[in-house]
Formats: sequence, C-alpha cells, structure tokens
Amino acid sequence: MDSVNWSIKRFWKDSFKAVFGSGLKAYVVLVGVIFIFSFLGIANNSATADIYSVDLYMMTGWVDPEIVDEVVDYARGLKVVQMLPDDMAEGFLIPVIRGIAEDNSRILSLLETNRAYVQRNQGEVFVIIIILTVIGSAILFFIKEAFSIGLFRFITERMYHKDTKIKRILAPLSKKRFGHICLVMAIYDFVMLLWTLTIIGGVIKYFEYYFVPYIIAENPDVTWKEAKKMSSDMTRGYKFKMFLMLLTCNLFGVITFIPFVPLFILTPVLSACDAHMYLALRKRQDIDRSLFIEKGYDDPQEEYVLEDFAITGSSFNKADKYKFTDFVAMFFLFCFVGWVWEVALHLVRDHELHNRGFMYGPWLPIYGFGGALIIIFLSRFKGNKPKLFVLTMVLCGILEYITSFLLEFINNSSYWNYDEMFLNLNGRVCLAGLLAFAVGGFVGVYLLGPMIKSFLRKLGQKKTYILCGVLGALFALDLICCLVFGPNSGKGVGQKYDDTNETVIESVQAE
Repeated sequence: MDSVNWSIKRFWKDSFKAVFGSGLKAYVVLVGVIFIFSFLGIANNSATADIYSVDLYMMTGWVDPEIVDEVVDYARGLKVVQMLPDDMAEGFLIPVIRGIAEDNSRILSLLETNRAYVQRNQGEVFVIIIILTVIGSAILFFIKEAFSIGLFRFITERMYHKDTKIKRILAPLSKKRFGHICLVMAIYDFVMLLWTLTIIGGVIKYFEYYFVPYIIAENPDVTWKEAKKMSSDMTRGYKFKMFLMLLTCNLFGVITFIPFVPLFILTPVLSACDAHMYLALRKRQDIDRSLFIEKGYDDPQEEYVLEDFAITGSSFNKADKYKFTDFVAMFFLFCFVGWVWEVALHLVRDHELHNRGFMYGPWLPIYGFGGALIIIFLSRFKGNKPKLFVLTMVLCGILEYITSFLLEFINNSSYWNYDEMFLNLNGRVCLAGLLAFAVGGFVGVYLLGPMIKSFLRKLGQKKTYILCGVLGALFALDLICCLVFGPNSGKGVGQKYDDTNETVIESVQAE
C-alpha cells in the first residue's frame, strides 16, 4: 500500500531547515560543494549565471581573439592540414579547431600572460589544447556524470546529518564501481536524449527516470535496467505531483536576477527539495524495496552501508607507512642529492664548478618533490617491481615536463634541454632521463626511505621537529631571496630567452 506523505509545503519547510538551520559551517560547506561542482561543469543549476560572473571576474571566461588566431594559423601550417582539400580544411577542420581553441579559453588566457612563450612554442600550445579537449570530452561524457552521483549522495546524506563530510562525495566511487557508474550514467544520458526527440515522451520520461541518479548514489551496484525500473515504480502516480513541485520551484525564477541569490539560497534549497522527494518516495511499501540498501535513509541513527572511499588492491606494506616529518626529511635529502648529482655531472662534463639550481642553496626542489611523491604514491607497489618501475617513469616524466614548462613560462628560461637526446618530448623529458629517475626511485623506495625513517626514529621526535623546522626556515628564506633578487643565475645554470627577438642567449650571465 502507498505510504507516501506527500506535501509540497512540508518539502519546502524541511529543505529550508536542512540548508539554513544546520549552522554556519554546514551551510558554507554545502554552498562550497555546489559552487565547485558547478564551476567545474559537473552540475548545472540555477547558479550558472553566478558561476559565469565569477568566471569573468577571474578573467577565465574570455580570451583575446589574436591568440586564438595564432593557434588557428599554426594549424593551417601543418602539413597534414595542407594536404586536405580546401573545402574540408577551411570548411570543416579549421572551424572545428577554432571552436576547440575558444572552448579552452581558460588555458589560453593563462598562456596569454606570456605571449613570448606562445610564439616560441606554438606546437606545444596546440598539442596542449588538443589533449585538454580530449580529456575534457572524456570528462563530459563519462567522468562528469559519475562524480555527479557523488554530489547526489552528499546532498541526500546532508538532509539527515549536518556534519556530513565532503569525502562522502567519493563514497560511491570505489575502484570497482567507478567504471560501472560511468557506463550506467552514459546509458541514462543516451536514453534521455532519445526520448527528448519525441518531445511528449521526453517530458514523461523526464519525471519517470528522475530519481535514477539518486538510486545509483544509494546503491552504486545497480544496473541500468534495475535503476530505471525502480525510478518508474517510485514515480508511478506521482509524476504530476512532481511537476507541481518543480513548478513551485520555478516560481522562484523571479528572484534569480538578484546577484548570487541562486548560488547562496535557491540552488541549495532546490537540491534539498529533490533529495526530500526521493526520500519520501523511497518509503513506498507497494514497490520492490530490495535495491534500497541504506537503512540510514530510514533511520538517521543507522550507519551507512556505503563506506568511505579507500584505495584497495595494492601491495602496500603497513610497515612502510611514514609520518609527515619523514617526508619533510626525504624532500630535503632528495633535493640535496639531486643538487650534488647535477653539480658533479657538470663538473665532469664541462670541468666547471657551478651552483646548478635556480635557488641559492644546495637543493633542487624537483628532485625533492619527485622523490617524496614516488614514496608517497608508489611505495604501495614495491611488491611489483615492473609496475613500480613503469609508474616511476610516468610520474617523474609528468613532474619534469610540468616543471620545465613552468620555469620557462614564468622566468623565460630553459634550465635543461634534451633536444639532442634520443626519444625526447619537446626537449623537456627524454627516455634516458626517465630511466635514470626510475632507478633513483627504486633506491628511494627500497633503501633511502626506510633509512630516513629509521634515522629519525632514533633521533627522537623533538630533535626531528627541530631539524625539519630549521631546514624549512632556510628553504623559505631562500625562496624569499629568489623573489626579491630573482632566481640564481650565472654560467651553467640555464638558458635565458630574449623576449624581443625570441632567440636564446647562450647562458644566463650573473649580474
């Protein structure tokens, strides 16, 4: 028998209470989550205009047409484009490329702050835009919908528990469920698109399948057929009532013109209303309730079946767990080892002794970050040496490429160049370097990491804090010197680009 207590007035009252009656901290967290998901394009809601306003304020929503033209002109100069018929190239491909460039206005706006870099590296900029487009498309069609399930989960739990942790967004997205959720949501979007083409059928199915995402958020293991049947059963006899409920929501459209009212008031309340409708209809006793796994949705005192997100399936050894101070010590040790390596290499090769770092002290941060990140993220795979070796190469390659790009972009300097090395990528990374880093990663995981941990345990907690504090203070002082006086420069440090003619000065000369 139908046991739903449907009351639009009660839905609004409970929603306002859930949003504004749970304390300032809970309210700020809810608005913050909605803002971030909306800003990233994962959620579309009435706050879209406010998000766009923030976008424009941050100058990420518009880009100078000239930089778009530069990208398009570079594409026109590619041999593969020139080989195409004019109708295909200018009539189809070039407009597509221009659209891609305009869609990536955020990255172009950032790159535009250093126009000299863009002119020097048009190929790299073009590839970055293409890669981001591919990744963006994957996010749009697969990952975005999966993470929206996490948002539905967070909002639903938030109706009962004001102190719901943000990490609950990831609760449905375990390693084994993520791909399944992406597939189910992709089918859901495709089916809804097809029904939309029928107009009337689209309206009916919109309400009939309205709670599919909420069902998946509660039970991520459901199939598409199970989720759509459950939503159909839940909404049977209530579609018109849902329509009236949403109609009352649309009445608030008269206040959406007030800046940030949708973001701070309307969107949180509407999200709460949807959650309350789901929680009300899932109480129906005349439907098969076997797919409802969360007793916590019926009784707030019950614990949730869906546990927090956790990384599983690795060979991580609990004995290898490190403290924060261990990683601080590792960072500085690897910084120093990298500095000694670079100085010694330059001494043997060029018979000159120079400080090879862009900082003034005996440390190279890229080695410190690389070594620490390897141990943090890859120690769990120490039982699988081939996997550890490959992942170390990948991690170090990404870190080295990004660091090279940032140093050149910010300081117009090239601190290393592998153009003459075998299998290099834009002169920023090369195969030989990645192999060397992988070997170094093995030394860090199997030897240096455990040695540092053992040494600090013998040193004692108090002395460890003092050591890390002193090293941190010296490093911060060095960074301040770099900001005030400029990075370390001189023969052997790197190559400086001349912005006036985009040529490379052989080496950075000390003042």
